[in-house]
Amino acid sequence: SFYLALNKKTMTILLTNDDGVNAEGIQSLFNVLSTEHEVFVVAPEDERSACSNAITVRTSLSMRQLDDRHFAVDGYTADCVNIGLNGGFIPPVDLVISGINHGPNLGDDVYFSGTVAGARTACIFGIHGIAVSLDCLASSSYFNQVSEFIKHFISDIMRFRGRPAIFFNINYPNLPADEI
Repeated sequence: SFYLALNKKTMTILLTNDDGVNAEGIQSLFNVLSTEHEVFVVAPEDERSACSNAITVRTSLSMRQLDDRHFAVDGYTADCVNIGLNGGFIPPVDLVISGINHGPNLGDDVYFSGTVAGARTACIFGIHGIAVSLDCLASSSYFNQVSEFIKHFISDIMRFRGRPAIFFNINYPNLPADEI
C-alpha cells in the first residue's frame, strides 16, 4: 500500500497526463522521479486536453508498449489511470502523478482538465494523486525544476498517512525557484 511504500526507499508511481505520452512535462517527471522511485508512464497516445474525466465505454481501447516503462493508450487520461491501476501489466501503484501539464489548471479549469482528472481518477480508485501544471503554454526551461519540486513534495507526503485517498492540484509558476 501507499503507506508501507513510504517507509521503503522507493515508491511505485504511475505517471499520466493529457498532453500525450511524448510531452516534455511527463518525460521530465519520469527522468527525475526514476532516480529514486519505480516509475511507469501510461499516457494518451496523443494530446487529450480539456477531456475532464471522460472514459471510453462504447469502443475498444488500444495500448502500445513503447518500452518496459512507457505505454501509450488510444484513450483519455482517466482511461490511462484505470488501465494502469487495474490492467495488471505494471506492479501495484502507490501514487499517481498527472502532468506536468503545459498550462495552468486554476478556477473552472479544474472541472475540464484532463490533468486534474488523472489525479481525481486515482483518488476514485483509492490511490493518492497529484495533478501538477506549469504556468506556460509553450515550452519552458522549468520542467526539470518542477519535477525536482515534486520529488521533494512526495517525500514529505507522509503527513497524510492513515487518511483516505486525496489528490492535490499543484500549479507551478513559470519562474526560477529563487523568485517563487
